[in-house]
Order: sequence, then structure tokens, then C-alpha cells
Amino acid sequence: MVISQIREPLTRIVQPVIIFFAKLGLHPTVFTVIGLLLSISTGIFLIAGNFLIAFILIWFGGAMDFIDGGVARYRKLDSKQGSFLDSIFDRISDVAVFGGMILSFIPHPVTSEPIRQVDPISGIIMLGAALLISYIRAKGESVGVKKMAMGIMERAERWIVLMVLMFVVLLEPSFGVPITNLVINIPWLGLYFPLTGFAIGYMVLTGLSVITVIQRFVYVSVQLKKSDPVQKVSK
Repeated sequence: MVISQIREPLTRIVQPVIIFFAKLGLHPTVFTVIGLLLSISTGIFLIAGNFLIAFILIWFGGAMDFIDGGVARYRKLDSKQGSFLDSIFDRISDVAVFGGMILSFIPHPVTSEPIRQVDPISGIIMLGAALLISYIRAKGESVGVKKMAMGIMERAERWIVLMVLMFVVLLEPSFGVPITNLVINIPWLGLYFPLTGFAIGYMVLTGLSVITVIQRFVYVSVQLKKSDPVQKVSK
């Protein structure tokens, strides 16, 4: 929501960068593919436990996601096919990054013991919410609902919050270390997960993403109700 509102002025600020890439003569799809490869690599390095490389890759992947659209508009190459491809690649990127988070860990700063950063429940809910947010927008637009760029945690916001959490872990390793006596313990699921500061932050991100799913669902339902009034059936 916030990024959507400042996208136009932000684009003007980084226009020189977009012009630079546009003058390279590369088709916008090239940047889209590069962004996808960077996102997949991010997921791999998250699983491998290298938050530093993962953070760098996700940052550049997000930049490519912004640049490809800017280059397409500048060179007047934006098309339905490009939009379709960009949307599909975005979903693959979401699966790669948020799927990688489910299996991510970082080494303990003292013992080097691997520490899982995301509990499986939050990880699965976050991945599902990320896909649902995008799907509701696509389905809403397909049935004629306008202004679907809404909700407190759109894709850009999700990635920014995730990058902030990763940056905090890199800046202060203790943020990724389990907090004493603070655990998730669900015996009937066989789940025992010591919580870290990162895990708590990720739960907040997950909760806000679920709220966004609800926001979009309600918004589309209300708009469809307005455009499709109930027809009275005469007996």
C-alpha cells in the first residue's frame, strides 16, 4: 500500500538509473529473468544458512523487479505478454524466497550450531498468504474490480520487511539466537521451536500478510456486490 502510493515519485527519483539500463539496449525481459534467478539463488542461500549472500541477492532481485518495468515503460515495450511473464516470475520468486525461509538457518555466533529462523507454521502460512494476496488481485482484476493495489502488506512491503529483518540479524547476530524460555511448543503436532527475535518479527510479517489477504477478499466482495446487485425474481 505504501509503496504503491509513492511508486510514481520514487520512479522519478531513480529515473536516471532506469535510463542507464534502458540505453544498454537489453530487452526488459532480460531484467525480469535476472530478478528471477537472483530470487531462486536467495532461497538456496537461505537454506544453506548464508544470510549475508541471501540479503545481497534479495536486494538486487528486488531492484531488478523495479527496473524491468521502468525500462519497459521508458522504451515503450510494455505489453500484456511482458506483464503476464512478470507476474508468473514474481510468484516463482515468492515461492523460492519464502519457501527458502521455511528451511533457513544461521550459525550460532558462538557455538556455530545451526539455528532455524522460522517455525514451520509461520513459514507455511506466510507462503500461502503471499500467493493468495497476488491471486486475489489477479482474480479481482479479471472480473473487473479496479484499484486492486491495496492492503497493508503488498509484495514490495513484504520483501522490504523481510530484508529489514535479515539486515538486523546481520547487524546484531543475537537477534537470530533463541530467547531463553520463549518457545513454541505444540506437542500434538510434534512442534517444539525456540523463538528468536527474527522469528517473532517474521510472525508479525505473517500476521500482517494474512490481514492483507482478508482486506483484499473483503474489498473484492464489496465491489462485486456493488456491481452485481441482487436481481429480484418474480414469482
